[in-house]
Amino acid sequence: MDNGEPRNARPERLRDLRGFRRWRRTRPFWGGLFTALAGVQIFGTTQMSLAGLTLQTGPTGFLSWLIPTILVTCGLLMWFKPPHRVLYAVVAAVTALFSLIGVNLGGFFVGLLLGLVGSALGFAWTPDPPPSAAPASEPAGEAGVRDEAADDASGPDEATGDRTARPGTPEDSTGRDQRTAEAGADLTAPDAAPSTGSRPSSTN
Repeated sequence: MDNGEPRNARPERLRDLRGFRRWRRTRPFWGGLFTALAGVQIFGTTQMSLAGLTLQTGPTGFLSWLIPTILVTCGLLMWFKPPHRVLYAVVAAVTALFSLIGVNLGGFFVGLLLGLVGSALGFAWTPDPPPSAAPASEPAGEAGVRDEAADDASGPDEATGDRTARPGTPEDSTGRDQRTAEAGADLTAPDAAPSTGSRPSSTN
């Protein structure tokens, strides 16, 4: 049953809601909201009386506008200027405390509490850390140098079939022993004893 609402209205609402959530997460939303509400509540108490009793201290009509204006401004600045949230939170906390003696006992203590809670939330808020990047891979230059070194170390023997042993390998030690044995045999060959077929003649 068609109720006359466009079909794409719901996706647009969801899109707007998601955009608002992203906007809210990038700033101290609740701190700014409570601070602004504190200013509104304190200003509201100046326009009403409690059981016929009106409490106002300080210059009449001046602080009742100044303190709420400062609190509302600090709350809005927390939203739209998140990098300076600490400054605005401190100003809001001092103003909320001053409202205790400035305007109707801090809006009958309600505005005072809202201002302190909002300033505390704004002061404690921190932006979400960026997503951790994947560990960086080995630089291509160093990897290429290592690959070339590995190819130089093992390439000639495997590619060209060169079987020449390298210093320190078992083949090198075996070949060295064989060459040493052959050299020793060559040196001792001239001094070998004569064969039994040729005997020296004896002289009387």
